[in-house]
Amino acid sequence: MDENISNLCFLPGRPELYGVGIRTAFYIQWLGSLMIEFITEDYLVDMRFISVFSSAAALTALIIGAAQGKLYPLDVYFLLLFAMGFFLFQIPLRTWQLLTRCQPHLDPFFISRENHGLFYNLMTVTILAGNTAMGAWYYTTFLPRLDRECWEAVFVLGKVDLENRGYIIASAFFYIGILAMLAGFIFLGSCCDTPDTSSTAVRRIRRKHIKRLRIARILSGFVVFTLLVLAIELPIYWNHIDNVTEFETLAQLIPFFLSIGLFFRSWAMWIIRERPQEQDWDDSLSVATTIDPRDYWDRYNNYGEYGYGDYNWPHIPQWPPNVYYTARSI
Repeated sequence: MDENISNLCFLPGRPELYGVGIRTAFYIQWLGSLMIEFITEDYLVDMRFISVFSSAAALTALIIGAAQGKLYPLDVYFLLLFAMGFFLFQIPLRTWQLLTRCQPHLDPFFISRENHGLFYNLMTVTILAGNTAMGAWYYTTFLPRLDRECWEAVFVLGKVDLENRGYIIASAFFYIGILAMLAGFIFLGSCCDTPDTSSTAVRRIRRKHIKRLRIARILSGFVVFTLLVLAIELPIYWNHIDNVTEFETLAQLIPFFLSIGLFFRSWAMWIIRERPQEQDWDDSLSVATTIDPRDYWDRYNNYGEYGYGDYNWPHIPQWPPNVYYTARSI
């Protein structure tokens, strides 16, 4: 770009919105979800929920700040990335799903075992609708009305002016398109029918393609994660934003430790599940190995009557001398 660095807009840092602790917490949530998803989907619920609630927090801060007129254009840019980051990982996968016309052997969601229920689905749809509505407002109303002598740099596969006309038009179409697709899925239903996973053909497809689809899904997620980090960190560097690198305040440490704690919890639960279970005793040394213990208990109670009652003494197993049986709960 030809603009001199002296023409950059002066933007005071907002650590309460995008301080280093808050940014790192979002990075941990995004990257941690990818890592847990790669090793197992059974313990992905915690990472999903904290990502969704963090997105809701960013959306709430964006709505309140916009209503009060306290946000600079670049502040809205950062908050939109935080709010939309969780959902951006789905964009390449959903696009591929539509391009392949939802064929099961090419569907990256076909191998997923995630099922979070109605509450989670309603919450994510509501938050996504709010995010896309705010994004459409930002690029169709807020930015076009700006009239400034200075400029702010953002990352879109390169260094771009925030008020660049092409960037604004492309971003507006992006958010409006997502909003239209979301409305179509809600009112018209998904294009995909639920496959019959019990059929032999489906099982064959799963065995054949599950590995490559899983790898493609993770690689797509890492590409999106890298672009998100660059889109957040490079504008902070290019625009010389200060006061957003301090890590000693409680407002920065709480989201950081909460995110990393839930990640390690999910990881630890997977490790515990994969660990082989050790037996508390050696069954080979147990006395009750040839007859049901309840039979031993009955015979123990009548030990003194062996040979005198209804038992046929030669055919009854006898206790070793000085060995006493204690009933074990079954």
